[in-house]
This record gives sequence, structure tokens and C-alpha cells, in this order.
Amino acid sequence: MLSNKQVIGYLFLLPLIIGVLVFSLYPIGEAFRISLYHHNGVRGVWAGLGNYAFILSDSSFWKALRNTIIMGVMGLGIGLPLSFIVASLINSIVRPGMSVLFKAIYFLPNVTSTIAASIVFLLLFYPTEKGVANTVLNLFGLKPLGWMSDPSYAKISVILMDTWHGVGYSVLIWLAGLQSISRDLYEAAEVDGARKLQQWLYITIPGMKPVIFFMVVMGTINAFKRFGEVYVIGGPDGNPGGSLFTLMLYVYRYGFYTYDFGKAAAASYVIFIIILLFTLLNFKAFKNKD
Repeated sequence: MLSNKQVIGYLFLLPLIIGVLVFSLYPIGEAFRISLYHHNGVRGVWAGLGNYAFILSDSSFWKALRNTIIMGVMGLGIGLPLSFIVASLINSIVRPGMSVLFKAIYFLPNVTSTIAASIVFLLLFYPTEKGVANTVLNLFGLKPLGWMSDPSYAKISVILMDTWHGVGYSVLIWLAGLQSISRDLYEAAEVDGARKLQQWLYITIPGMKPVIFFMVVMGTINAFKRFGEVYVIGGPDGNPGGSLFTLMLYVYRYGFYTYDFGKAAAASYVIFIIILLFTLLNFKAFKNKD
């Protein structure tokens, strides 16, 4: 039998439990059920694993997966090192007021919506000579580029926008990790004659291993969830030339253009499995062998 205190505790937890069941677990189960049907949102016809077979044989899905992975690798390769360098520089500031100021400056873009940031960058990267970016190139005698209209430059343009938009959040996470490393380790290393580079390699990097793991995992998940910016810039087809067509646009196309919610739900579960596999690979790569 439960005591009165335990009953009261469960009563306080009851709203949260109901919220998780209604808004998390039920949608997950319902989405899996719908993925087994040819479903238009109102009624469905049993399809079994037919939706999954269609998705895995659909060239558009593999194109979306390729674009998503390429943009994800580019985003992680640019955003994480850049934000770590910025965080290290802010962490080295002695005056507390100045460090708070720089934190606020770098975090400021993060509070803007993805839609607003995408529209601003569309204006900056306007594909003619009237765009700000091409105006700067003209000052140096360089030809204008089709930042958002040329498939060769569209991905990097979106990644630059994402880096600007999300670098502040990453900086705060890196800073929290850097400040958790005991200063005694650095002082002991200095006494032993270790140089700054050696301290960075043998103290900072190992000490930041859990934070690096978190940043890589969250960056991977966010890369597979990329939607808002590519939709605003490239539309539902991920233009130019389908270079911005991501997995989320693939799901959106079937869910809200053809109203084939069965295929959209199946695609969502396939994406979930892919994210799970990448997460397990990250766990294995960062596993502590000591």
C-alpha cells in the first residue's frame, strides 16, 4: 500500500504523466499505426510494410538523405570548431563584464526566428549584383555569385546562415564545459613546464569530451530536422535544382501536398531509425575506454 506522502507525490506528477502520454507517447504510437496504412488523414487502407518499401526504393528519399547528410557534415564541420574557438576566447577574458557582453552579442542571433533569419539572408545573398554579398565581391573586383540560385553555392549559403543563427547557443554550451575544468590542472601543468598547446591537447580536449559528445549528437539530430530555412529559401522542392531538398521536406511533401500521411509517417520512422543509428555510432566513438 502506498503511504499518504507517496499518493500526494503521484498526484503532483499526474498532470505531467498525462501530458507525456497524450502529447508524446500517443502521437508516436499513432504515427506508427498510420505508417502501416495508405492514409489520407481521415481513413486508411491497410498497406503493411508497403509504405516503407516504397520509401526505401524512392530515389527522391535517397536524394533528400544525401543532401541532409552533406549539409549536416558541413554544418558540424564549420559550426562546432568556430563556436569552440569563440568560447575559448571569451573564456580567456579576465574582466567579467566584458565576457557577459560578448556572450550576449553572440547569443543575440539565436533569439531571432529561423524564418526571419532566412528572409534576412535571402536579402544579403540576393543573386544579382544588388545583393549585399555580391556588392562586397564587386568591391574586390570579383564576379557576383548565385548564392541562393546556384546549386553549387546554395548549401554553403544555408550553412553560413545556420552558423550565424546558432553559434551563440553553441558558445554557451562550450563555455559551460570550459569553466567546469578545474584550474588546478592547468596550474599543475604550468609547474611541470607544459606549454599552452600541450595543456589544450591533454587537459582541455579530454575534459571537454562529454560536451563534445553532446554537441555532436545534438548537431546530428538538428541536421536531420532541418526544415524552416530550406523551406523559406528553396520552397517545398528544395530549389535551386533540389539541392536543398532535405528529409523533412520529403516528409512535408507527402504529408501536406499529396495528403499521403501513411508515407509521411513511414518516412518519419525511417528518419528516426537513421538518427538512432548515428547516435549509437557517436556513443561508440566517444565511449570511455579507460
